[in-house]
Amino acid sequence: MRICITRSEKNAYSETFIRNQISGLSTHADVWTIHSGRFPERSEDNSLLTPKLFWIIHKIIKPIVGRNNFFSNYGAKKYLKTHKIDLVWANYGMSGAHMVPVCKDINLPLITIFHGHDATDKKLLREYKNKYIDLFNYASSIIAVSMEMKRKLIKAGASDKKIKVIPYGIDIEEFKPVTDVIYSKHFITVGRFTAKKAPLHTINAFQQVLQKYPDAKLTMIGAKTGLFNACEKLVSDLGIQSSVVFTGILEPEKIAKMMRKSLAYVQHSVTAANGDMEGTPLSILEASASGIPVVSTKHGGIKEAIIHGETGYLVDENDINGMSNFMIKLCESPEKAKELGLNGRKHIIDNYERNKQILKLYKAAEEAISNKQ
Repeated sequence: MRICITRSEKNAYSETFIRNQISGLSTHADVWTIHSGRFPERSEDNSLLTPKLFWIIHKIIKPIVGRNNFFSNYGAKKYLKTHKIDLVWANYGMSGAHMVPVCKDINLPLITIFHGHDATDKKLLREYKNKYIDLFNYASSIIAVSMEMKRKLIKAGASDKKIKVIPYGIDIEEFKPVTDVIYSKHFITVGRFTAKKAPLHTINAFQQVLQKYPDAKLTMIGAKTGLFNACEKLVSDLGIQSSVVFTGILEPEKIAKMMRKSLAYVQHSVTAANGDMEGTPLSILEASASGIPVVSTKHGGIKEAIIHGETGYLVDENDINGMSNFMIKLCESPEKAKELGLNGRKHIIDNYERNKQILKLYKAAEEAISNKQ
């Protein structure tokens, strides 16, 4: 099987889930990747898919006729034919939508996986309304990473029969627990400083924890962009600079090591003002695999990944007091925190183990090719 995978960027640090997808599917099939933009323009070695003259013409006319035109489609079709691709696997709904006319012209099956904002952002859904309908009609399968996302896609016009719910898979050897009880009151969170992850809420909840446990610590890992400056200012305004650490971007190995030493993982995900929602946050799955409890919200795929009272605690969106109360509860009972964390580890092994999830993706690809033939 020869699969071509699309991604918006070649080396986006936050898209670990796509890198895992590529490496995982590569163990079952021959994989090529194309990237750069909603409609990919470059191959893995960064060379243009289309001749330079065509690419220049495409850039000139794109504002008028859109991303899909003869000059852009020509290169993508040529690439897929040259490499004798059997199936196109598009990451994000926008890329899938732009690959429809290309795949249709050369009769290639197409699978699209939605990750989060592509299924929930109000402006984007309006912009791609008709293109999404074409995508839902043509695609062999639509992959959603949570049941909540499946409901959103059905509302947008996708057929229930075409949607497969396949959350991300976790490497349970890279993210694994220590059996010792963690007595340090150290909380950790990982992710971009975006509205839907509500890092300001997490900081405010942690500040309430400090009122009772002044020795508590919060480590926030992620690129210093988006709401980072607002978070840094809030920490300064609250006078808790010595208790909150901003690390910037860290390698997965270092994150895994820090998770094992933490009491709990915290993330106050919410629906942003523009409708943007989480799919199933990878870092929450990694934390559970690391054997630490998660305190988060009843949001997106988190409701499936975390079992309230068994593997962690969930509160309503924007319930800062509820979040801080559960964080305090874990500080008061580190033994209970370890019990919840190890329950979470088992839940990940049973439902989110990487090899099992990759095999589900591969079987979806097999089915699509078989049906197309």
